[in-house]
This record gives sequence, structure tokens and C-alpha cells, in this order.
Amino acid sequence: MDDFEKLLKQWKQISNRLHGQLGPVMEAQKAIEKALRPTLELQKALKSPIDPFLEEQRKLQKAFESIKLPNYQLPDLNPFTKQIEQYQKSLSGIISPAFEELQRSFRELPPKIQEALLLLAQHGWYLDFNMPLPSLWEIKKAISSGEIEEVEEALVEYFESQLDEIEKTITAQFPHRSHIISSAIKAHRNGEYYLSIPVLLAQTDGVCKEVVDQYLFIKKHKKPRTAIYVEQVAADTYKAALLSPLAASTPISASEHEREEGFNLLNRHMVLHGESLDYGSNINSLKAISLINYVSQALKPDADYP
Repeated sequence: MDDFEKLLKQWKQISNRLHGQLGPVMEAQKAIEKALRPTLELQKALKSPIDPFLEEQRKLQKAFESIKLPNYQLPDLNPFTKQIEQYQKSLSGIISPAFEELQRSFRELPPKIQEALLLLAQHGWYLDFNMPLPSLWEIKKAISSGEIEEVEEALVEYFESQLDEIEKTITAQFPHRSHIISSAIKAHRNGEYYLSIPVLLAQTDGVCKEVVDQYLFIKKHKKPRTAIYVEQVAADTYKAALLSPLAASTPISASEHEREEGFNLLNRHMVLHGESLDYGSNINSLKAISLINYVSQALKPDADYP
């Protein structure tokens, strides 16, 4: 019995030592799993609409700022110590570079979004936030390669397919404008583009004034007055990037002095002041729809975006 009790005591001592050493490692493993959880969400978000994608990025960036990988100093109690320390170093060597790469990607994302949105707006189109983010990169790439006709064909097809959803969303968000917006979209469906376009452009300005108390089609220092609002949220780089078309002079809002000779793009001033007599096309009407849809998504009245 004495030998058995002695053996049992030795076993308990060994077990306690192992627990003391492996405990911190298990805690480190839990911390690593918790840290990596946002990256799994990010992977899902890559196939999701842009709003959830950016929200996941913001959460992940906050996680990066707070993560401190455990650095336990383990006593050299038995042969397992060296192996455990090597395990810790190995994990740190894998995870830290991955975090650094993701952080770099996040820093580059806002200017990348801004560049793509402004390029799109230069051709009269505006982002639908229900598009997967990779679509924006593909559009930018195609426009930069000179494939303008292909891009416009794809966007025409896309916005035609989304008409019902766009009308439903905007009228629900602005029910007091629903009778006007629904009439304009009905005119579009009926091919009455000379009627749909002026109404949609006017309502776009109305939405901007209502939500942020600034007009899109009135300028100050050669910028739309909505730029005042965008500058107020500049600290939020993601939101500012998404709103960048509201802070820049684009063809739709270009003044007489900004329009070069031969200018033939959809322009609010030329339409509403009777200068343009040939604006009534399906593609121009869809561009106006893309604009009011973008504005209603970007400037949410509940101020809870993104």
C-alpha cells in the first residue's frame, strides 16, 4: 500500500505540473480561436452585399487593435516545456503575418472603393449596395480597359432586374415620396423616359436635402453642397469612401463651365432647364434610377450606417 500511495503521489505531482504548463497554452489557443473568428466572418462577407462586408471589416479592425497574443513564461519543469514554447512561437509566426496582411488590406480598401465609385460616376452610374463588392472591382477593371459598352450593357441588365426591389426599398424608406417615385418608375417601365428622368433627378435632390440638409445639385466652391456632409464624416474612412461621389463634381452635376464642348452625358441642369432635348433614353433613365437608389442607401435617415 505504501508503494502504491507513493506512486499515486508522484503521478499527481506530474499531472499538476502538466496542467500548470498546458493551462496557459490552452488559454492561448482560446485567444487565437477568438481572434481568428472575425476572419471567418470576413470570408463569408466577401460574398455578401457591401454593407455587411464593411461592417465585418470594422469589427475585425477593432479586433486587431485589441489583440495581444499571450506570451507565457513557462518554467522548465519537464521535457515538454521546450516543445510547448516552440508551439507558441510557431503559432505566433503564422498568425502575426496574417494579421498584418489583413490590416494592410483594410487600409487600402477605402481609397480603392473611392476610386472605383468615382470612375463609375464619371460614366453616369452609381453603386447599388446590394452588389457584391468584387463586382465593383470587375466594373472598375472593365472601364479602365475601355470596355465601356460591355459595362453599360451589364449595368442596364442589372438595374432592370432590380427595379421592383429598388422601388420597394425607396418607397418604404421615404413613404411621403412614394407616390412620386412610383410614378417615375412606372413611366420608366412604360418607356416614357422624358418623364421619368426629370422626376427622379428632382427627387434625388429632395432626398439629399431631407436627410443631410444639403443639395446634391447646388454647388459651393465647385463641389456639390452634399460635400459638406461628407467632410463631416471624413474620420470614418469607410463611410467617407462610400459617399465620395456626393463630394465630387461628376457629369450628372457638372455646371455649364465644367461641361466641355460636345458634352453629351446625362446632366441634371441640362435636363431640368430644357437645354437637352435628347436625354430620354432607357439607359439614361436607369442611370437616374441608379442615382436615387444610391443616395437613398448611402444617406440612411436612421443615421445608423454603415
